[in-house]
Amino acid sequence: MLKKIFLLVGIVCCTSSLFSQETMDKTYWYTSNDTKGYISIQQKNTKIDTIVSTTLKTTVHSLFEDELLNFSVTTVCDTDKMVAPSSFSFNGTIDSNMKPVHFTGSRLKKDRKNASYWVFEGDYMDEMESDPDFLRFTNAKYNATIRVPDRTVPSFNLWAIIPKLQFDRKGTFIFNSLDETKLYVKKNQTVNYLGKTKISIDGKTIQAHKFVLQGKKILPQYYWVNNDRELVMVLLDNKHRFILSSKENALQNAILASNNN
Repeated sequence: MLKKIFLLVGIVCCTSSLFSQETMDKTYWYTSNDTKGYISIQQKNTKIDTIVSTTLKTTVHSLFEDELLNFSVTTVCDTDKMVAPSSFSFNGTIDSNMKPVHFTGSRLKKDRKNASYWVFEGDYMDEMESDPDFLRFTNAKYNATIRVPDRTVPSFNLWAIIPKLQFDRKGTFIFNSLDETKLYVKKNQTVNYLGKTKISIDGKTIQAHKFVLQGKKILPQYYWVNNDRELVMVLLDNKHRFILSSKENALQNAILASNNN
């Protein structure tokens, strides 16, 4: 009987070591005095043995040009580098003149050039785009299977990707950006490291590493990362400044955004 107990314990221990799982869950909150409201980035890394899956949930509740954007985007990525999404979902309001939008996307397979075939389903009202660099995805009440270029990531995922990049001027992060609110792809976006600089946040001066996002027909976007590899400040369109904050401050700002809308 005693031998059977030891044997059973040994099997359980071996099974646990073969299928060990680690989970890291962290949420960052960003507030802006320019726009009122907040943006939050929740990152959950799940490691089973040597396989890492990363789930990112971005929540935007903020005024832009007096328009309240109130939506959430969730993506699941195959690795912790977050450049190979396998699923995508969107839920919320992107325009006060439209009803809330709901749609999902799932990667089906890759071809020889590593482009992915995706199926999108939902109730998205598409906008016509004349720029040939924009790849239209889907129409209202329409399901579609689309070929998506390799290294295409939702734009807000950069808030989690950039802190992982090297602090090195020689490196360039090249990717294709998926606009979550209009569902089109802008090709050949780049992120470059600009060096270390001093910035002021809440009256305190800190050292931070500065990155710039650049691409065709977009204004440069700037990102600052501290030595602990936390994104501490973002400047969008040369006017919307978001800084790392607390959940309490973010929710208070959300009330201001709703009241001002």
